[in-house]
Amino acid sequence: MQCPIETQDIKENLKKRDWAFKNVGYGPANPELFNGAFWNDRANEWQTSVAQAKSMRCGNCSAFIQTPEMMECIRSGIDKETDSFAQDVIDSAKLGFCELFDFKCAADRTCSAWLVGGPITSSKVEIDDNALDDSTEDSEDGY
Repeated sequence: MQCPIETQDIKENLKKRDWAFKNVGYGPANPELFNGAFWNDRANEWQTSVAQAKSMRCGNCSAFIQTPEMMECIRSGIDKETDSFAQDVIDSAKLGFCELFDFKCAADRTCSAWLVGGPITSSKVEIDDNALDDSTEDSEDGY
C-alpha cells in the first residue's frame, strides 16, 4: 500500500482538515468540551436529537480507516523512528484516516458526511480469480 500523502506531510493534512472544518462541519474543535452549539447544529442538520448526533462520530463512521496498513502510514508519517511517541499520539487522539476527505481524523469528532457502519479496521482481501473457478474438468487421473 502506498501511504496517502496526507499521512506523511502535515501541511497537506492540515490543508484538507481545515477544508473539512470550513465546509463539512468537521468538529467539534475540542471534543473534550461541552460544545453545545456544535452538537445542536449537527442534530438540526441530521434531524435527530443531540444525544443521537453525539453518537455519530468519526470513530464509528464507515469512512474512518484504521487498517493495520493505514495505521502504519499514520505512525510513520508522525515519526519514522519506531521508538518515538508516534503511537502514543495516535492512541491519545484516536486517529484514523478519512476516506471521504483524505486527512488524518480524530475518532471523537464528526462531520456532515458521517456514514453508519465503521470504522474499517481490516484490510481488503485479494481474491484469486482461479479460486472461484468451479470448473468440473477432470484431472489426468480421472477425478
